Amino acid sequence: MRNAGKIITVAAVAAALTACSPPSEQPSDLPPGADPTTSAQPSPTTQQGKACTAEDIEATPSGNAEGYEVTIPRDCEAPTELLTRELQPGNGPAAKSGDELDVDYMIVAWSDGQVKENSFGELGTLSVQLGEDQPGFQGWDEALQGAQQGSQHLIVVPENMSFAQESNHPLYGETLVVVAEVVDIAQVP
Repeated sequence: MRNAGKIITVAAVAAALTACSPPSEQPSDLPPGADPTTSAQPSPTTQQGKACTAEDIEATPSGNAEGYEVTIPRDCEAPTELLTRELQPGNGPAAKSGDELDVDYMIVAWSDGQVKENSFGELGTLSVQLGEDQPGFQGWDEALQGAQQGSQHLIVVPENMSFAQESNHPLYGETLVVVAEVVDIAQVP
C-alpha cells in the first residue's frame, strides 16, 4: 500500500510539471523579453555563410607523377573571388606579362571534389601566355603573375571566372580548384 501511495504522488508531481511547461517550446538562451524572431549573428565557431580561403583547402602530393590529393572542406562556401596560394616555391626570374609558361595542372570541381582534368604525367603541359586572353578559363593570368619555374600553386577559380558559357565546356559555371606547376618559363625580353 505504501508503494502505491508513492507511485500516485510521483505521478501527480509529473502531471503538475507537465501542465506548467509551455507546449513544444525549446530552451532559449535569449534574455527575458528579447524578440526571438530577430536574426542573430552566427557565433564565431559557426562556419555557415563563411567563404573558404585558399588555406582551407588541402593539397598534398599524391606520391607519384599523377599530381595531388585535393580535399575541399564542406563547412564553408565556395569563394566568389580568385584565390591563390603557393604550395612550393620555384627559382629564377618571376614571370611577367608576355612570358609564356608551360604548366602541368589538375582541375578539381568544387561541387563534387572529383578530378576533372589532370595533365600530371599524362597530357603534357599547357602553354599559358601571360597578358593574353587564355583558352579555357579566366584567371590563369592573374594567378600566375610572378610565378617562378618549378613553383607549384593552388588556385581557386570562382564560377564567374571559370570556363565561359560559349566554350560549351562541361565545367562551365563551376567553381574550380586547380593545382598548377610551372614547368618552364620562356621570358620575353
